[in-house]
Amino acid sequence: MDSDGPLFFEPKSRRTKCFVDLRMGVESVLKSLICYYTYNDRKGKTLVNWIEKFGHNLAKMVRKLEGELPEELFDKFKEDILKMDELPVGLRYRFDTWNFEDNKEALYLDTIGCDRWLESLYSALEQLIEHSNEQLKPHSRIVSAAEVIEEMGEARFEKYT
Repeated sequence: MDSDGPLFFEPKSRRTKCFVDLRMGVESVLKSLICYYTYNDRKGKTLVNWIEKFGHNLAKMVRKLEGELPEELFDKFKEDILKMDELPVGLRYRFDTWNFEDNKEALYLDTIGCDRWLESLYSALEQLIEHSNEQLKPHSRIVSAAEVIEEMGEARFEKYT
């Protein structure tokens, strides 16, 4: 590959890839928890359209979950999660990644360039997933073949079909 910029295996690019994966994971688990705690009988297309309105705005997601999650779970990671909103979602594209460190070096060193911050996000993601799994356990059960066939015959929302 011919390129004037850094290759993917360089540390800055690897760190940015790690950040993007963590961000998408945190966004996903926060959206799933919002759906779980506050869906208000929304389902199908209505639920999908409603949750999509949160976009990539983590502060909005955090506000929606305040009072729903145990404080001891959320409070220790809240600041680090909110700091992700300062970083453009476009960092997932290589051109933005090449220039990010030089353009906003202090923010880079405080976030993507900081091992403690990335480890905190990883820990937050891990604990949020664990919390989500615990909440879903009471709803889990073995589904019979008859139930599967019945469910397959019912109308359902499929966004991309």
